Formats: sequence, C-alpha cells, structure tokens
Amino acid sequence: MARRRSVFAVLAIVQLFFATLAIAGKIALRELSSPALVLARVGGAALVFFAIHRLTANEKIRDRRDYFLLALYSVLGVSLNQLLYLAGLERTTATTAQMFIVAGPAVTLAVGMMRGAERGTPLKWTGIVLAASGALTLVAAVPANNRLGNLFILTNVVIYSVYLVLARGIVRRYHPLTVITWIFAFGAVALIPIGAAPLVRELPELSLMGWLAVVWIIALPTVAAYYLNVWALLHVESSIVSTFVCLQPVLTALMAIPILGERPSARLIPSAVLIAAGVGVTIHEQRARERGPSPADQSMVEV
Repeated sequence: MARRRSVFAVLAIVQLFFATLAIAGKIALRELSSPALVLARVGGAALVFFAIHRLTANEKIRDRRDYFLLALYSVLGVSLNQLLYLAGLERTTATTAQMFIVAGPAVTLAVGMMRGAERGTPLKWTGIVLAASGALTLVAAVPANNRLGNLFILTNVVIYSVYLVLARGIVRRYHPLTVITWIFAFGAVALIPIGAAPLVRELPELSLMGWLAVVWIIALPTVAAYYLNVWALLHVESSIVSTFVCLQPVLTALMAIPILGERPSARLIPSAVLIAAGVGVTIHEQRARERGPSPADQSMVEV
C-alpha cells in the first residue's frame, strides 16, 4: 500500500514538473529558436544523466542489440518528441499546448492492447474518457491561433505514447538510470545536425532570464521528470503512467495565468473536476487489480 501511494505521488509530481515546461519554454523561446532550445535541453540533460549514472548505477549495456533499441527509443521519446513539442509551443499558447497532451492515455492504451501488453477494462476506459473529456473542454475555451503548432503537439503526443509502451521491456532489464542516460545520449547526437548551428549563434546573446529558463527546463521537466517517469514504469502499467498526463493542462493553465498573462477559462474548475475524477477512477481500477488479480491477469507477460 505504501509503495502504491508513493508511485502515485511521484506520478503527480512528474506532471507538475512537465507542466512547468510550457511556461519556461515560452520564456526561453523569446530568445532561442526551437531547434536551439531542444538541443540545449537534451544535451544538457544527457551530461547530467551521465554524471549521475557514473556515480551511482554505472551499469553496462549487456547486449549489443539493446543499443539499437535505445537509439530507436531515443528518437521516439526524446528527439522527435521534444523537437515537435517545442516547435509546436513556439506557434501556440502554453495552455493550448498542454491541452492536447490528454490524447496520450487513449493512444498509449490502444498501442498496449495491440501489442498484447495491456488489457482494456470498463473502469480503465471510463477513467480515460472522463479525464480526456475534462481536458478537451478546456481546449474549446482556449483559441488555437496556429493550426500547424497544434498539429505538432498532437504528433508529439502520439510518438511519446508509443515510446511509453515500447520502453517497458528494456526498463525491466536495466536500471532506469541506465536506460534514460543512453536514450538522452543518443537523442542529443541525433539533434546536433539540427540544433548545433542555431544554438552556437543564439546562446551568447541569452539574457539572465533566458539562462534561468533553460536551466529550469533541463533540471525539472527533463532530468527529474524523465527519470521518475521511467521509475514509475517499473511499478505500474504504461496506461496508468500516461493517464496522469491529464493533470498537466490544469497545472499549466493555473501557472500561465499569473506568469504569462494567458486569459483564464471559466471552464477551468469543472474541467479540473472531470480530470481528477478520471485519474481517480483509473487509480481505483489499478488498486482493485492489485488486491485480487485474476488468472488472466497473472498469465499476462510483458514484452
């Protein structure tokens, strides 16, 4: 029981960290282009992860084929994911960007079911529908000024959902810090051709506020959030991890009001209630399965 509560608490904290990305990202994008910012984020995080890994886990990759898998996951979970997100954020509001994140749980569950790694249940679907409905009502209250930016964000959601499902296998074979370190290392290398030139050109002109925003982005919504998310995947299904993403729109909207001056929505409170209800139903379903798993549940094998 204590471990289960700890996992849920960690997942809530992860979403708080991720929610600040849109805020800090909008501030940093005032002075940096999206390719420069994504390389600074991924490259900086890779260095931090390597340092922590060397001092703690210091685990070696045992199978050469796993390097290929890690490189693939880095494209899905880091390179394309973050490049599309920041490119979309550059073209839309912070609140709007986070609204589209709610598509993640449904996509993650669908991918998991297709691979046989997840099984849909009525309660799980109810939780996802409630949470998604709450966040999508917020979308209607926030005008989308740029359709291309919104398309980038939606594509980012699909790619990250696939990453969540596929990464579960390898995180069971290695320490979470080993996985995330190599994923960010490969991701940084892949982004060099795109972001190196603009980063070198724009970084010397960065103001103190810009530097603070970049450091914040690396430390919390990247290093802390990604590591804790991988840790959570060891203890709960990927659809549970993804369902907590539904908290992001409300958290971002609450912060965007005073920091970015974005107009608050009258639908914020009822939408927040729907989102909380959806997450609550999903957590309840997970607890019921842990208390009394059926033979079918016990026979399911992660792949």
